Amino acid sequence: MSSFIVTVLLSFIVLVIALVLFRYVGVPVYQVQAVNVQAILKLAISGQATPSDWDVFISIPIRHDVELDKIRCECAMLATEITERQGRLVFSEASRKTLTNLLKQVELKLEAPE
Repeated sequence: MSSFIVTVLLSFIVLVIALVLFRYVGVPVYQVQAVNVQAILKLAISGQATPSDWDVFISIPIRHDVELDKIRCECAMLATEITERQGRLVFSEASRKTLTNLLKQVELKLEAPE
């Protein structure tokens, strides 16, 4: 019984320390950047993207960059033109052209000075 109490107390202490650290340091935040979008689009065009890669990309809004979020939304609209083979996504010819155009937009964004 005493080992249970010690375990609960130590867990509580670790939790309090973590909460205090997050309060003053901040909670880690993942923001999708243009290079991340570029990478997933290249994977999709080459036929190397997995369903989980694609699902994560299209399901998380990119609130800090409106242009990238529009690209993400356009990618999400391609859902009817995707098939899966051997754990990889295969896009139709038309959707690959759309992805190539979107990739060009992202690359232009990366080249432009901020």
